[in-house]
Amino acid sequence: MTRQPVDIGVTYWSREVGPYVWHEYDAARTEGELRAIKSAGHHTVRTHLLWDAFMPTPARVEPARLRNLDHFLSVASELSLQVVPVLFVQTLGRCIMLPSYAIDVDARRGGVRAVSDAVTQPGGPRYVYTDQLMLEVCVRWIDELLGAFAGHPAITMWDIGHDPAGGVRPQRIEHLRTWVALISGRIHEREQRCMLSLSADDVVTARAVRPAAVASLVDALGLDVTAGALAQVGGERDPAAARFLAQLCESLSASAPLIAHLSSSAPATPTDADDIETDADALTRRFVAGAVDALSECGCAGLMAAMWSNPGPRAAEVPPFDRQQHLREAGVVDASGRETAFGSVWVEQAGHERERALSSPWPERIDVDDYYANLPESLHELRAAWERGSSEYPAMLR
Repeated sequence: MTRQPVDIGVTYWSREVGPYVWHEYDAARTEGELRAIKSAGHHTVRTHLLWDAFMPTPARVEPARLRNLDHFLSVASELSLQVVPVLFVQTLGRCIMLPSYAIDVDARRGGVRAVSDAVTQPGGPRYVYTDQLMLEVCVRWIDELLGAFAGHPAITMWDIGHDPAGGVRPQRIEHLRTWVALISGRIHEREQRCMLSLSADDVVTARAVRPAAVASLVDALGLDVTAGALAQVGGERDPAAARFLAQLCESLSASAPLIAHLSSSAPATPTDADDIETDADALTRRFVAGAVDALSECGCAGLMAAMWSNPGPRAAEVPPFDRQQHLREAGVVDASGRETAFGSVWVEQAGHERERALSSPWPERIDVDDYYANLPESLHELRAAWERGSSEYPAMLR
């Protein structure tokens, strides 16, 4: 079997407008930033097609957005960049960008903000997984995009959600599985590939998400390796913790191809020959280099930086940046375009050719129901056993 390369890419957040690329689409700005991404050695770019920009009404996809996406894909093709468009529920810094019809004004927030056109709205998201209107909109959205772009040479895969449970927690495990089956089925009918990006919080907390329940319905799973999840396994700056989470996710998902999303958990100061490297810079560099090695070695099919750019002053004042300081410092480059401490290592690693290792799920056998029923003790027991490298697994593994 031919060994496949490990793809190291980025998620496109603009320096000027952050994730609101499609709300204020600027052809020249977008082309310039895509060229910068390509010049940094990347071959794949993910882009969030935010709900309120693409489906502002239930009737159809906004025609202007289709034209903008067509331009985006044309530029990507010219640059030989592969594109992963992200649709549907996308939880970004505890915010979901939604149009008014997708917001239930009586819903409890639960720590998640519903945002329309960069303004926080009262209420919370409607229950996308079973609400009839939301299901109809989702089907219309993906069908129109597939009708326009299925088979486009720049699109390598469709991502049908980013941390969906972080924004709309499933009331039942079956609800997310049924929803994924509906959307992925339509994508596969058009002979297209798709993935679903979960959060590592779905691995370390019980949020009615079971990776195995959705893994067989998609072509790959994304895993957003959050600082919070790393901290829960005792290693916010520890590359080994990132590897443990990836291997555990592989085990819980029956070895589905995994694409890990990574960001800096420390302030990302710009690099410059005249700057004095801080302790935080050094820790960030060591973490990124070690995590890229560790995630590649355990069989991840791809690695994705969570943000291309830190926001400029304008974007920093709106959701999600206004309440999420860490997001202002998580990019590959800063607002001036210089590489951050995170980015200097990320870009260097993107230039290395790596062959994908065989998936190495750990543990090889796991009682999923028992694992989730006994959190957090079961997680801590697994991490301790993993560190020991012991064959004396906890009872749940027998």
